[in-house]
Amino acid sequence: MDDHILKFLNENFGKIVGGFLGLLIALIIVIFGFWKGIFIIFCILVGIFIGAKVEKHEGLRNFLDRFRFSRERF
Repeated sequence: MDDHILKFLNENFGKIVGGFLGLLIALIIVIFGFWKGIFIIFCILVGIFIGAKVEKHEGLRNFLDRFRFSRERF
């Protein structure tokens, strides 16, 4: 019985994760409204992006230094 469940989960992992993400997005939009929900999702995605950069040992300071404007550029 457990082998069947594990096999099902392995074969359909992407569908299961996609379904849960869709449910989560739908709940956020229903609870907070469309624009607030989109803003929350955007903030989550920005957090994931920054976290991935820091995890790759790029460092948060190096990442943020790219967005500073220096007078030498102009």
